Amino acid sequence: MADYGLLSIVPAVLALILAFTTRHVVLALGVAVISGMLILTKGHPVDTALMFLTDGPFTQLAQTSNAQIIIVITIISGFIYLVEQSGGMSAFSTTATRYVSSPIKAQLATWATGIGIFFTDSGNSLILGPMFAPIYQKLKLSKEKLAFIIDSTSSPICVLIPIISWGVYSQGLIENAFENMGQPVDGFSTFLQVIPYQLYALLALFSVPVYAVLKKDWGPMADAEFKAQQSTETIIEPANASAVKSASISLILFPLSVLFGSLIVLFIYNYHLHGGISGPVIRTTLGTSYLIASITAIIYYAYTKTMTASAAFNTFVAGMQRIMLILIILLLAWTLGDICKSLGTGDYISQVMNDRLPVFLLPALIFIIGSFISVATGSSWGTFAILIPIAVPVASALGADPLICIGAALSGGMLGDHSSPISDTTILSSMSTGCDHVSHVRTQFPYAILTGVTASLGFMVAEITRSPYTIILAGLLQVALITLMVRRQAANSPAVPA
Repeated sequence: MADYGLLSIVPAVLALILAFTTRHVVLALGVAVISGMLILTKGHPVDTALMFLTDGPFTQLAQTSNAQIIIVITIISGFIYLVEQSGGMSAFSTTATRYVSSPIKAQLATWATGIGIFFTDSGNSLILGPMFAPIYQKLKLSKEKLAFIIDSTSSPICVLIPIISWGVYSQGLIENAFENMGQPVDGFSTFLQVIPYQLYALLALFSVPVYAVLKKDWGPMADAEFKAQQSTETIIEPANASAVKSASISLILFPLSVLFGSLIVLFIYNYHLHGGISGPVIRTTLGTSYLIASITAIIYYAYTKTMTASAAFNTFVAGMQRIMLILIILLLAWTLGDICKSLGTGDYISQVMNDRLPVFLLPALIFIIGSFISVATGSSWGTFAILIPIAVPVASALGADPLICIGAALSGGMLGDHSSPISDTTILSSMSTGCDHVSHVRTQFPYAILTGVTASLGFMVAEITRSPYTIILAGLLQVALITLMVRRQAANSPAVPA
């Protein structure tokens, strides 16, 4: 392999800088890919163009595992959108709110229902907002608190689930990163090992019941709660409220039952047929199960006259089309990973950082970089695509645990998705609850930063101990910090109830 020296980090650095400054992940990845090819071809524009067409994103499609991942993500996206449009998820949320009679029950019910709708981040926001907003108004809870809870249970739960598009997408990036190092791994099993190290997502989910049980807040959220207690504002029900209330919960339970039933049967069958469950088998099982569930949903919705068979099929196709931008990001990320491998980016960074950066700081550094990128771009998936192909080889070369560094990269993407004013889930959480967007961002951001501080410290401890149980220590630290902040709030503003 040629020694490209400082040039080997140019594509990666360009991807990071452009993602942060332009907020366009596709542009950042595209420029990074082209710059890398220019270096490999010694600046020859024609050879660069030929390389892009022959060895670029199109080559990624020719790899069986990559093609499987793209197909599976596309089918999952179609299924989720179909179920969203049926009204079934809204009916599920309505059922979950039936016994809510106190502020703590309202917050815990919102949290639990958000976790229950684990297969869609946008659907989570759009469903929970209209359903819980009247309840929060009645119980004198702020729109900001509702928006915070919804935002804390949308993407943070999705990124932890291996059998939805979030998990499949991450598994593809993980497999590709290890493959480029000549260390092929099974993306599914590796993803499962990473889950305990997704500290930000786990802590964000954990924080909601902590605040609910403490019955106290701090910072701008405490002010918002005080104003809500004094408010006499009436929340206007959304235009689709009657449709939401009339929808049947079977519209979601039946397709999901078929989905999970198919998954169980096919996993058992493939295990006995192949003597184990490998990545390709898992992807095939996921794709087949979601396709069966989608066909079942189309037939069931037509039978119950929820929508015509033609409309249901068109909805499924429209859902598949919505994922196109994500597929482009994924293809460019895979290509950038191959280019970084050819340039020796990971080896060069490890040589430069060796003996200069304590290894235990690497995951925290990856998390912080990822947080800046995701806050600037509002894109968690784009952040994953930029960081994972870089983090894995650097971690391996420096002797850090790649699993912890992957968790740090995923966590960095989460912080921005959770708190960036231009993140889609942040915007949807504001919109669906009727909360002023600036107010939502202003009240939630301190909570996100507190969780980010805990996660950063947790990553240092995790790298030192190499223990998945670090999350327990991080959780205890999170409780301690939250308790400290609410006590300071009470001490500084004794007249303002939290």
